[in-house]
Amino acid sequence: MRNLAPVPGRFSKAHLAGAVAFGAAGLLAPFGAASAVPLLLFCVLCGAAPFFPQWRFFLPTATRGPRNSRKVALTFDDGPDPATTPRLLELLARYGVRATFFVVGRRVEAEPGLLEAIRRAGHEVGNHSYSHDPFLMLRSTSRLRREIAECQRVLESRGVRPLTFRPPVGITNPRLGPVLRELGLACVGFGCRPVDFGNRRIDSLARTVEKRARCGDVILLHDCEPPGHPAQRWLDEIEHLIVALRAARLEPASLSELLGFPVMLPSGNQAELPGSPATAAPGPQASTAPVEHRSVVC
Repeated sequence: MRNLAPVPGRFSKAHLAGAVAFGAAGLLAPFGAASAVPLLLFCVLCGAAPFFPQWRFFLPTATRGPRNSRKVALTFDDGPDPATTPRLLELLARYGVRATFFVVGRRVEAEPGLLEAIRRAGHEVGNHSYSHDPFLMLRSTSRLRREIAECQRVLESRGVRPLTFRPPVGITNPRLGPVLRELGLACVGFGCRPVDFGNRRIDSLARTVEKRARCGDVILLHDCEPPGHPAQRWLDEIEHLIVALRAARLEPASLSELLGFPVMLPSGNQAELPGSPATAAPGPQASTAPVEHRSVVC
């Protein structure tokens, strides 16, 4: 495993694409209006890229691990939530699964005991901004920096130093890379998601992920109470998902194990809490839920 998470550099694919577009425009200048075509294409690309972080257009974004590994990572955004986090931790412990929680700073302030419970269970923690503003990438650079730095402060004051950030809604922008470089954070996206809209749509959640998941995928899920549904219904979907992944010979692993770099460190002089992924005992491999056994070809 590398010593540090890979923070964004000073140059990105967007810089290269811009240079190519302007160079092509210059070459096409003698042909009049044709010179505007590469610039127009560059503008279209810049407009679409925020919604496709897997393109890594504005900054390097980790969305999956090696395709030759039969591991996947379960990641949970938007928590912690007293209605779901404790029961989710019990479920993960029952199956011996280590997950990563991209937490919201103000939720941690409201429920600090849940962050400690996440860590004591051996799970990893990442930065998901302070207030989870869905339009954060449309805000100013100072607002973007403040949202990420404030969440970092909240977590570090409670013994956790994230090395990774996941943007709200998964959207990126050209200003995010410099801010993360300043704060020493790597950007983590996702390679597979059920499109659950923050647990607003949980029907067939497990089946959707099971069909889409491939070796090495970072799987996006949410740790928050599903509006209009009992939390147990959502937990049943998560349990079915774990069983289905293992039936497909895809083993849930910690995000740091999958990506090959640490997601977080203890802050200050606080020692690592018990229950680390390396020493945790495996849990049960089966459930009473019916699952069609298949093996994903990666």
